[in-house]
Amino acid sequence: MATNERAIAKLAAIEMYQLMELAGAAAFALLRQRWSKTTSIVVLCGSGNNAGDGFVVARLAIEHGFKVQVLALTDIENYQGNADIALQKYVECGGHFSQLSTLELDHDLVIVDALLGTGIVGSVRANYGEVIEQINAVATSQKLPIISVDLPSGLDANTGNPLGHCIKADVTVTFIAIKQGMLTGQAKQYCGDIFLAGLKIDKLFAENIAADSLIINNNSCPKLIARNSCSHKGSSGFVYAIGGDKSMAGAIRLSAEAALRAGAGLVAVTCHQENQLLVAANRPELMLLTLGQGTIAQESIETSALNQNTNMINQDLEAKIAKVDVLVLGPGLGTGRYGQQHFDFAIALHEQRNIPMVVDADGLNLLAQTDHRSDNWILTPHSGEAARLLNVSVKDIEFDRFSAVKKIALRYGGVCVLKGPGTIVSNGVQTNINTSGNEGMAVGGMGDVLSGILGALILQLNNNFDAACCAVFIHGKAADIAAENGIKGMLASDLFGPLRFLVNQIDEKK
Repeated sequence: MATNERAIAKLAAIEMYQLMELAGAAAFALLRQRWSKTTSIVVLCGSGNNAGDGFVVARLAIEHGFKVQVLALTDIENYQGNADIALQKYVECGGHFSQLSTLELDHDLVIVDALLGTGIVGSVRANYGEVIEQINAVATSQKLPIISVDLPSGLDANTGNPLGHCIKADVTVTFIAIKQGMLTGQAKQYCGDIFLAGLKIDKLFAENIAADSLIINNNSCPKLIARNSCSHKGSSGFVYAIGGDKSMAGAIRLSAEAALRAGAGLVAVTCHQENQLLVAANRPELMLLTLGQGTIAQESIETSALNQNTNMINQDLEAKIAKVDVLVLGPGLGTGRYGQQHFDFAIALHEQRNIPMVVDADGLNLLAQTDHRSDNWILTPHSGEAARLLNVSVKDIEFDRFSAVKKIALRYGGVCVLKGPGTIVSNGVQTNINTSGNEGMAVGGMGDVLSGILGALILQLNNNFDAACCAVFIHGKAADIAAENGIKGMLASDLFGPLRFLVNQIDEKK
């Protein structure tokens, strides 16, 4: 945006000050729509063009009979260019300035944040940080809403990382294009509801400027391959899920059932022998495959390549495994002897037969200890697992989630799904951001359900990147539907009903 906004405005024959007027008008219109009863605002203005947008909002508010207070964090003599023009127009219509200590905070007041925009570099300066913290505290204690202009002040537009201090907005109106940092990680708790104002150049901008990231939503979610009238269980695909060490039956069960609910024709599970009854209970559609001499983790199991693991597989088991279309490795796997043995078996099977593979949970933790690489798998780390994959801290991952997801995809190959608020999908070249989902998903088992959905959708799409994008969207959308009964108390298994509905809504026939 910083590089191309001026050129596209010129191409559209729109002056930059006109864009500022359009931005301020859009912010004021949204303010009036969202808080229709308010007649009083406080506008916080920094020293750059974001302040100019704020001055436009303040002037328009005066013209509409509002009580307006403006707090400017620099001397008015310091404003330049278009921000200075907006300032002078504000003063000419009777506008004046207040000190932070003299602000009159009415009960129906709305705070307009125009302190810092996309141009901020480095940490927020101390004087700005002090104001931001005081405004956040007052807004919280007095329940005053905040609308941020273009970006919550203090947020890095590229990474979504708060730069020391950051306004916590209820609403953000952003301009021309949504900034990628607004959609993921910690930014989710600072931006509030996001609205886009195109300022009459958004379409021209999109036509001429390639996006760094794309949004996954209802319109962009890849369409699934529909079943035809002659489909049968074999043609609908066979997912093989491996995991479920002692005391972790739930993870592999959730993953396996999610694969069924998302459209897999057959699903088989390998889990610890002690878990088999728990996994199969009340879900007879799941098959159980046992590796070794009648048990799941024999002491004699080799842990090298698949051709050295022949004692794990009898002829009947070999025949079943030969039909596997997708592997899901990791839910409940553990990192002990059982986990290591089954990790090695699955990796060897994947490498020898090039079967598409989803690697999740402890499968990722074990992968981080190896140099394995594949172009035919999907890795699904949360921030902790991503940190282990890159041998960095969780703080490093969250500082720039976009960089992290690309690094994992480039180092390990294939597609990486970096889970969390605003899940990011990347193959190292293209990066997409998911828009579905909610905080009710912060419970155990949600990632296991996603791994099963991924396994099933690999069967129904032409490439792993599309499958990953579709899976994360459906996963979050199912949670949004489940959240209609409330955020708290949502279970991972609550997604199964909505999941079945959703996969039937986005196939090619719809």
